[in-house]
Amino acid sequence: MVTTLKSKTYEPMDVDEFTELAYREGWTDGLPVLPPTEKAVTAIVDYLGRDPAEVVGVLSPAEGLATIEKIAINCAMAGCKPEYVPVVITAIQAMLADEFELLRVNSTTGGPAPAAIISGPVVKQLGFNYGEGVLGGSGNRVNGTIGRAIRLVLWNIAQTRPGALSASTFGHIGRYAYLYAERPPDDGNPWEQFHVTAAGLSSEDSAVTMFPCCTQDQISDGIGGNSLSDKVDVLADSITLGTYQKMLVVNPHVANAFANAGWSRKDLRDAIMARANPWRSVVSTETVHARIEYDGRLTMGSATGPRLVEEELHILVSGGWSAAPGYCLRMMTCHGQLATRKIDWKW
Repeated sequence: MVTTLKSKTYEPMDVDEFTELAYREGWTDGLPVLPPTEKAVTAIVDYLGRDPAEVVGVLSPAEGLATIEKIAINCAMAGCKPEYVPVVITAIQAMLADEFELLRVNSTTGGPAPAAIISGPVVKQLGFNYGEGVLGGSGNRVNGTIGRAIRLVLWNIAQTRPGALSASTFGHIGRYAYLYAERPPDDGNPWEQFHVTAAGLSSEDSAVTMFPCCTQDQISDGIGGNSLSDKVDVLADSITLGTYQKMLVVNPHVANAFANAGWSRKDLRDAIMARANPWRSVVSTETVHARIEYDGRLTMGSATGPRLVEEELHILVSGGWSAAPGYCLRMMTCHGQLATRKIDWKW
C-alpha cells in the first residue's frame, strides 16, 4: 500500500533554509528541529501500519487533532527513529486520560510540564538510559528524541504556547523534553516495576506514565552511614501531605539499602507518609486547622469531619548509583494526576 500524506509540502530546501522557515512558522519552541522530510514521515507511518488520517486524540487547549501523520511529523522533527514512535503515541493516550487534566496542565499559570516515565521490557529493548544523567545530558538518543517529540506534539498540535493558550507564569525547563526510564528489575531495581504498582499491569508489559510535574528538586537522604530510620526522617521532611500528588525518585543505592533490610516499596512509602509534614490550612472562619492522619489511608480532618485524601506519594527507582548522601528527586504536581497506559506494541 502506498502511503499518501495530506499535510502541506514545501519545495526542497537546505537545512539552513528549513531552520529559518521553522522559526518563522512557529513550529519550534526555541530549539532547532530537523526537517520532517517525506521520506522520514512516510517511514514512520509505514512502520506503524496505520492510516495517516487516523485520529489518536483531540489535544487541549487548541483541540488539535493528533493524527498519525501529524504525530509522525513531530517525531521526525525531534529525530525519532520509527520504532520510538509507539512510545510517543502511548504518552499521548496517557495524557488524554481524564485524571491527567490535560487542559489545565497545558493552560494553567502554574505551568507544569508532563514528565514521561517509561517502564517495562521496552526500556532495554529500545536502549533507554536509566542510569547516570537519566533526566538529561546523557547523550542518549532514545530518551532525548522521545521526550522532545512529546513536547513538540503539545507545542504544535495542542498549541501549548506562552502568551497564547498557555498562561504559564515562568515556564518549565521540562517543556523542552522531560523523560525518565525506570531501572529494570535485573539492574539495580529491587522492587516490582512502576507500572505494576501504579496501574496493576503485568510485569511483562511495557508502559508510559505521564506525571504533570510543577516542581522538582534534588534532595539527600543523609550523609554517611545514618540509619534507615534517619533516612526516612530526612525524606519525610521534604514531603508535605494533603496538597498535590508527589513522586519520589530514588537511586538504586537508596532503594537497595531499604530492600536489603526487608523493606518493600510500600513499606518505604508508608513510613515516609506517616512521618511527613501535615498540611495546615484554615478551613473555617473560626480558624479551625486541618489535621492529617495516616493509617494506611490518608484522611484530612476539618470542621465538617474527616475526608479521604487520594493516595498521593509514588516512588520510582531510576538514575545512577550515588555515594553515601543518597541523592533523590522530589517531584510534585500542581494540576492533574499521573496516568499510566500500556504500550500496545511488540518490538
